[in-house]
Amino acid sequence: MKRKSLLLFLLLALLAPWAAKAQTGNISFADANVKAICVANWDTDHDGELSYAEAAAVESIGSEFSYTSITSFNELQYFIGLTSIEPYAFYRCANMTSVTLPPGVTSIENSAFYNCSGLTSVTIGNSVTSIGSYAFDSCSGLTSVTIPDSVTSIGAYAFYNCTSLTSVTIGNSVTSIGSYAFDSCSGLTSVTIPDSVTSIGAYAFYNCTSLTSVTIGNSVT
Repeated sequence: MKRKSLLLFLLLALLAPWAAKAQTGNISFADANVKAICVANWDTDHDGELSYAEAAAVESIGSEFSYTSITSFNELQYFIGLTSIEPYAFYRCANMTSVTLPPGVTSIENSAFYNCSGLTSVTIGNSVTSIGSYAFDSCSGLTSVTIPDSVTSIGAYAFYNCTSLTSVTIGNSVTSIGSYAFDSCSGLTSVTIPDSVTSIGAYAFYNCTSLTSVTIGNSVT
């Protein structure tokens, strides 16, 4: 009997932190347009709301938000079943100023945030390993980007024409920077490329007219 009680106590102790983090009820969306799209696609109990549980069960958002007038989507962080921000997920969402990615996302696919010109900042989580081609192409409002150590590759044109981008911090696991990756980032003043990088594609920093300082790691071949 004592052994059973001890096992139960240990089990409850292990589950307690997760139970504390678990959220119940419905998500309160800052943007009514975001809510409308989410309810239309993933409201499985048809109550006109999207619960935290319904959001967590979503495995793909496809391109449901592309070409829409949404302004913010920080509630995306509750879509913990997502492992990628798919191609064209937020394509030409020019009015979107902020978005928070879920913790389990491992890849930001091609053109995921293409021409999100109102986006001023983005936090790329430590689970992301790849940033696809054109992922943030023409995000002209983006001022700074921190690429975490988990990222190993940055695709071609990934940050092309991000004219307001003044600083880029590249993590220590990136091995390749694609062609035209930072082409026409005219506000970029300095770049430090870590020792992990072995190749920099053609025109990677073409037309970066404000660039005054570049530090290239020892592994570039």
